[in-house]
Parts: sequence; C-alpha cells; structure tokens
Amino acid sequence: MKTAILLIGVEEQVSLIQGVLCAEGYEVQRKEWSELHISVESALSHINLIIVVDREEEESNQREEQKSVLKQFINKSPSTPLLIIISKASPQFIVEWLDYGANDVLEQPIHWKVMLARIRNLLRVFANVTQESEEVIVVHDLRMNLRSRRVNRSGEYLTLTPKEYELLEFLALHVNEACTRSDILRKVWGYEFAMDTNVVDVYIKHLRDKVDKGRNVKLIHTVRGIGYMLHDKN
Repeated sequence: MKTAILLIGVEEQVSLIQGVLCAEGYEVQRKEWSELHISVESALSHINLIIVVDREEEESNQREEQKSVLKQFINKSPSTPLLIIISKASPQFIVEWLDYGANDVLEQPIHWKVMLARIRNLLRVFANVTQESEEVIVVHDLRMNLRSRRVNRSGEYLTLTPKEYELLEFLALHVNEACTRSDILRKVWGYEFAMDTNVVDVYIKHLRDKVDKGRNVKLIHTVRGIGYMLHDKN
C-alpha cells in the first residue's frame, strides 16, 4: 500500500508539491481549506502525513479560521505527523506553528530533496506510533498520549515540564477520584512519607494556568481536606 499524504492549500505551490510527491510514489489527497469542513473523517482515512501550505501574509481572521479547522485533524489523528510549509516567515510565525502542534516547519523556497528528506524522517519517526499501539487518556476535551507524552486540550498542545506532565498523568489515571497530597507526593515525587511542603499546591497552580486558565470548563478541582481531582465533565 502506498504511503498516503494529505496536502492542504490553495495556491500554485501546492500543485508543484503534489507533482513532486506523486513522482516519488506517494499517494496524494489534495484538499482546499473550504473542503475540510465537510470531509474531516473521509480525509483522514489511511493518511500517513499531513502537509499544510500556509502563508503569513494572509488575513489573521482567515488564518485563525483555518487553524480552527485544522484542530479537528490534530484531535482525530494524533499519531499522524504534521508538516507546515511557509513562505516569508518570521521566527515568531515558525514558533507559533511549532507550539500549535506541528512536527516540522519548512520554509520556501523549497529545496525538493530537503523536503523529501524531511518527509521520510517524519514518516520514520511516526512509523511505530499507530492507533493500536497508542495509550491515550481522554478527559473531556483533554487528550494525553502516554507514549509520546503529548498533551492537548481542544486541539491546542500544552507545553508542560516533565514534572507537570507526571502530575497531570497521575491525576488522569485516577480521573474523578480524590487524590491526597501524600499520595501525589509518593507517586509523583517519590516521597515515602508526608512532608511539610507545598510543592503539590505550587505545581497544581502551574497546571491550572496551562490546562484551565481562560476556559469555561475547569478540569482540575480542589477536594477540601483531601487534595485534588481531575474531573471529567462528560
């Protein structure tokens, strides 16, 4: 079976990329942004890689709408790598895409051999990450991949420190259960005995800033006299 690539974009450059990919033996499904609203499920069928051709000079409202649609793909196919191809990009523009969840960003003008090498690398890295081999926890709109340690909420990837991730994972493994501070200290920090420390409270505050801040639905709750709970609102 051929490796299938979903190519998203509307400009002439997309046709050139499609031609190069097809010449290399890839199966290419090309979609315009307007088509994604009605074809998310079908477009993802057997897709191995998503490539988005973006332009920084597009109107901000239009770009935000496009990103919102793209979130559906990230949510529904977290094991599919995402490559962004951009032109005239500022460093901040590249950072925004990487923070958003892109696995690689390639700037135009494109060196075709470099592009193909980047594609081969992404496919190689993600080759063993299949839906069957993933261990994923979903709590409301929060999604945690226990293998890749990637966390996103509503399609927005969260940048967590290693200890923040371990704390969130512990709460997620005990979703809707009240977790005591002593249990958290023992399992996350390795402390065998309760200690006079506020480290748990400090890290819970950090997590709330990244997981719940600015969102209508709060997932991390304080259980008075006990500790904390990750509450599934579904």
